[in-house]
This record gives sequence, C-alpha cells and structure tokens, in this order.
Amino acid sequence: MPVLIVYGVSEEMADKLEEYADTLINTVAHSVKELNLKSTDVSCFFPKDLMSKGLGEEIIVFVDGLFSKPERTKEVRDKLAQAVVQTTHQYFMDANLIECFIRPFDPEQGFSTLSK
Repeated sequence: MPVLIVYGVSEEMADKLEEYADTLINTVAHSVKELNLKSTDVSCFFPKDLMSKGLGEEIIVFVDGLFSKPERTKEVRDKLAQAVVQTTHQYFMDANLIECFIRPFDPEQGFSTLSK
C-alpha cells in the first residue's frame, strides 16, 4: 500500500489539505494504470514541520511502500512522480520547488499488516 508523505506545507495552506490529499490519492491510484491501485490502497500524511521558515516554498512528496513488481519499471515510477508533482503544483503554485521521490518497497525485507 503506497503511503504519501508530504513535507513543506505551511499551516496557512491547511484549508487546501483535505481536497489536495483526496486529489493526490486519486492521482496515485488512477493516473498510472500499470500500478493497478485503488484509492483505498493509498494513504496520505502531512507530518508537522518543526521549523516554520521556508514552509510553502519547497514541497517534497515521498511515495513510500510501493511494492516492487516487474511491471513497476523506472518509466512507470517516473510517470507516477511526474503526476504527483503536477497535482501538487495545481494546489501550491507559489512553491519554488516541488519534488517527488518514489521509494519502492520489497516486502521480502520484512512486512506485516493488520486491517479490520
């Protein structure tokens, strides 16, 4: 299950976060068909930044927990990263820098889940 972790969003942007999170989740789930994901497979979090200086100027998105599979090639991961950056830019046009890092996950390295 991919986990989106977004850094660099200031509290002044809080009114946009719910809509942005929903849009970003849908972008990840549906914009790259090769990922074969549903919206319910994706989570999104906004950790509180301990330093307020520069918030909103640089926004960094990490896509963690994307299980490594043969069909998730470099081209597919690049397509996902570009979709995340474009979606983020639509919501935070004043940011000087928007980056997305895709961090594939190999469940053979250790994984467990519990859901209800």
